[in-house]
Amino acid sequence: MPISPYLPIVVVGTLRRDFVIPPGGKPLNDIPGGHLLHTAVHLHHWENRIGLVSRIGPDLPQEWLDHLTELGMDVHGIKRTALPIEHRFFIRYDGNYQKSTLYPLAQYANEGLPFPKELLGYNVQTNKIDSRNAKTDETIIARDIPENYLESTFIHLCPMDYMTHNLLTQHFAQFGPKRITLRAGKGYMVPQFWHAIPLLVNSLTAFITSISGLKSLFSETRETDIWKMAKIISEWGPEYVIIEQDNFSNLLWDRNHQARYRLGPYQNKVVNLIGIHDAFCGGFIGELKKTYDPVKALIAGNVASSIAMEANHPFYALDTIPGLHEARADYLYSKLELL
Repeated sequence: MPISPYLPIVVVGTLRRDFVIPPGGKPLNDIPGGHLLHTAVHLHHWENRIGLVSRIGPDLPQEWLDHLTELGMDVHGIKRTALPIEHRFFIRYDGNYQKSTLYPLAQYANEGLPFPKELLGYNVQTNKIDSRNAKTDETIIARDIPENYLESTFIHLCPMDYMTHNLLTQHFAQFGPKRITLRAGKGYMVPQFWHAIPLLVNSLTAFITSISGLKSLFSETRETDIWKMAKIISEWGPEYVIIEQDNFSNLLWDRNHQARYRLGPYQNKVVNLIGIHDAFCGGFIGELKKTYDPVKALIAGNVASSIAMEANHPFYALDTIPGLHEARADYLYSKLELL
C-alpha cells in the first residue's frame, strides 16, 4: 500500500460552477469557482502541496479536479456524492461593480444575452442563518478528512456552515499543534450565535471576517468600535483578527503586540471581484506559514487580491510574471499604517 504524502497545508471549502456577467463584457458561463478553488490557486504561489477538502455532487466536472491534481494539489479530500448538490452560482456586476445574484433569466435578457441552458432550474441561494446541529449538503465532518491530512500543521477553513467550522476546528486541534485560520461564514455572524463564537474561535491562529459580519455579530451589544470588537474576538483565542473593509482595504489586530494596522488596496484596474477575499486568504496563509509575520501576511494577502482583480479567469494568478508578488509587496509596505 503506497504511503500517503505529507501535505504542509490543508484547505477546506466549497467548489462552484460560476456564471458571471461582468460590466459590459462577455459572460463567463460555467467556469470553475468557489471559496476552495480561489484560495488554493492563490496559495499556490507559496505552496502547491495542498490537501483540498470539499463535498461535491455528480455534476461538478472531473476535469476540474484533474487540473488541480496537475498543479500538485491533493484532491483525495474532495468527496463526490451521488446526491445532487447545487454548485451553480450566478452573479452580475453593473458598471459600478454593484452586484446582483437574483433573477438570472431577467439579467441575461436585460443584457441581450442568451440564457445558458446549464442554469435552467437554478435555485437562487439566499442568505440564511445557519443551524447549530443540522448538516447541509456540503457539511464536512470528521470522517471526511483523509488520515494523512491530520498530520498537516497548517489548516485553513474557507467560509462554510457553522457545523463544519465548529466540528473541524475541534477535530484538527486534537492531532498535534496546528495553525488554524478561518474565514467566517455569513450564516453564523449574527447575534443568535454570540455565545457560540468563543468556542468556535478558541483554537484559531487567525480569524478573518468582513466588517459587515463583525458588526452583525455585535449588533445586540453596546459595542460600536471596530477595534474593540476585534480585541474581544482575540481574547477568545485568535492571535490575529483580520477585518475586510468595503473599500478593499483590510484591518489587522495583532493580539501579541497589541497593535492595529490598516492596509489599503493596490491601485490597479478592476476587472473582477469574484474570489478576491479568498485570494487574500491564499496570500495571507501562504506568507504566514512562511514567515509567521502577520504584517507580511497582511501585505501578501492584499497582493493576492490585487492579482485576482485583474482578470476574470480563475487560474490567472498562476501565469503572472516572476517577481510581481514581491514588487507589489514592496510597494504596499510603504502604504501600511500603524494606528
